[in-house]
Amino acid sequence: MTTRADIAKLAGVSESTVSYAISGRRSISEATKQRVMAAIEQTGYKANYAAAALASGAPRMVTILTANPFEAPPSQIDGALLDGIVTGVRESGSHSVIWPFSNDKNAEIEALIKLNFSGGVILMDVTDEDQRVHSLNRANIPFVILGRAKFDFAYNFVDRDFESVYKLGLEHLKELGHINIGVLATTSELNPYLKKVASALKLKLKVISVANTLIGGNALAKNFKQEHPEITGVISILDYVTTAFVDAAAQYGLSIPDELSIIGVNILEEQAESSNPKISTIAFNAYEMARSSGKIMVEVMAADKNVRKKKSELWVGDFVDRGSTRAIS
Repeated sequence: MTTRADIAKLAGVSESTVSYAISGRRSISEATKQRVMAAIEQTGYKANYAAAALASGAPRMVTILTANPFEAPPSQIDGALLDGIVTGVRESGSHSVIWPFSNDKNAEIEALIKLNFSGGVILMDVTDEDQRVHSLNRANIPFVILGRAKFDFAYNFVDRDFESVYKLGLEHLKELGHINIGVLATTSELNPYLKKVASALKLKLKVISVANTLIGGNALAKNFKQEHPEITGVISILDYVTTAFVDAAAQYGLSIPDELSIIGVNILEEQAESSNPKISTIAFNAYEMARSSGKIMVEVMAADKNVRKKKSELWVGDFVDRGSTRAIS
């Protein structure tokens, strides 16, 4: 099998020069690059997609970094996000590959960088000061974050404007007379955007931590009246829990919306429509949002690396009333 060393010998250059010719990350003369490409063509060497892409002048492969679905089963939203990214990249004339990361995220990103595999990276599930982002930034690899986090440099991102989303949901509940609001989440900590909006509206929030599973939603419905008697309205940032909770509520003597109003702010519209009763939402088109991130990624890759401008989008959505909220009588 032809190796990079074979290409270097045939072209009369070093292995590092072969790498530079393939990745385009360091300037080399056009004559040298053409010798390397001629050697690649002569031998049929295909180290990675980048070599073929550089030779044809086309955008290179987009790598989608996401959680390993076998370690953490994805929600329906995750599936819509991945589908949207793949579609956006393809519609922009490029291709993508999904790279699920394990517990050692930093090792995964270093391996990706060393392989010279990707012309651009879309990251999901990013946390504040995520070292993967720093690694990509240092390596000068174009990337787009599907989400947002805190970094000391500008970056490309597409995310929901959660402050506006929560404001729409909480304002609606307050207009209906609800003051004690439950927040369905997987963490016990109150989201800072929610906290800010609730403080401005003078609402009392109580985080209800629950696993985002159908079982978790059913168990929550079973014990809700006994454990949270003061709560009259709910904002949920989970999808599976919300549908299961609403579907099971009547079984356990909890009437929606007569006894409890609920708004889903992080749930697909088709999930909300298929629940019984249907769930009012702040509409979330995860597919279209992710599709846009894929398009932005290809645009960034195609731009001159010396004049690339950072791109960002924030998506909100409108309140969709499906009858799962009502005024306190």
